[in-house]
Amino acid sequence: MANAHDEVSQDALELVVENVAVHLTDHTRRGFAAKLPEELRAAALMVPTASTLDDDIIEQFMDIDDVDERSARDYVRAAWQAITELFDRESVEDITAELPRKMVAVLQ
Repeated sequence: MANAHDEVSQDALELVVENVAVHLTDHTRRGFAAKLPEELRAAALMVPTASTLDDDIIEQFMDIDDVDERSARDYVRAAWQAITELFDRESVEDITAELPRKMVAVLQ
């Protein structure tokens, strides 16, 4: 969706999954992970860390893939859009309800 190379797309997907998952309750995180492709499931089930919670998702992606802010924002949003297509509308609403407002604003 963001016209990224496969490696950049995979990085964006993993980063978004990790950042979303750390904010979810255990029950929601397990449901979230269950609907993801196998290669993203482990990222969703990882134990949250304080450092992950404190970092801005766009800055994280800029550091990981050495891209500018605009590109990072595009890749992260495209990854989120691809992930949300795996869920029904109600599930997406339940997931986003548990996310910080700042993160929801970045993803949409």
